[in-house]
Amino acid sequence: MNLSPLDVTTIRLEGMNLIEASAGTGKTHAITELYVRLILECNLPVESILVVTYTRAATHELRRRIRERLRQVLTVLESDSSTQDSVIHRLVSNCSNRAESRTNLRLALINFDEAAVFTIHGFCQRI
Repeated sequence: MNLSPLDVTTIRLEGMNLIEASAGTGKTHAITELYVRLILECNLPVESILVVTYTRAATHELRRRIRERLRQVLTVLESDSSTQDSVIHRLVSNCSNRAESRTNLRLALINFDEAAVFTIHGFCQRI
C-alpha cells in the first residue's frame, strides 16, 4: 500500500475515499474540504453525499464544520473578493462556473438538514 500525504484539493473524487488517521491529524478538516469539492466540482446535492464516522460527537462536529465551510466558500464566491485561506482560494479558483457554484452552495446550505452524516451504527440502522 502506498501511503502519501493527503492533498484535499487534488485527490480524485471518483469512487470511495477512506481517511484513516490518528486523533488530531486533520481528518475532520479533510472530510470537510472533500465535501465542499463534491458540491463545487461534481455538482452533487447534499442528499447524494454520505459521511460515516465513529462517534456522535464526531458527527456533530463534522456537521458544524461542513456547514460553516460551505458558508465561508459561498461568502468568497458572492463577494468576488480574495481570501487569505489557501484552500478556499484553490477551491474557488477551480470553479469553472461561479454562478452555478454559488447556486449549488446556497442549495447545499438550504438542504443541509438532509445531509447524510452518520455514525457507523446510525448508518447501519438506517440501512
